[in-house]
Amino acid sequence: MGFWLYQMNSKVWSHERYRAEVWEGNDTTWDTSKITPARRFPELGDVVVLFYAKVSADPGIYGWAIVLWCDGKEIRFRPASPSDHLKMNPLWNDKVSGIVDQIRGGMPQGTMWEIPTDLMGRLRQMIT
Repeated sequence: MGFWLYQMNSKVWSHERYRAEVWEGNDTTWDTSKITPARRFPELGDVVVLFYAKVSADPGIYGWAIVLWCDGKEIRFRPASPSDHLKMNPLWNDKVSGIVDQIRGGMPQGTMWEIPTDLMGRLRQMIT
């Protein structure tokens, strides 16, 4: 199983739109744009963590989901608990910010990054 960080752009996908359209248990399809590393894509059953960067008005982790498919241009996923709670109360603090920065490896421009297992373990503890 793989783990992925999906960085949402508040100018394209507003916080309000996210809260209204993404519900636990419902499938959602989004563009993937730039995936890092470029040689690999999310696969069925992988976990994707959904977050807004600190440049947005309300940064943080807004949920996580199970990947249903990804073709390199789009990803389809199903949000899982506690995503409905997180979209109203995003997880954001210095620890989360530091982990996100490590995942993006100094390259904050992009859409998706693979999350190393050890960093996902730390995020998982905070999310749940």
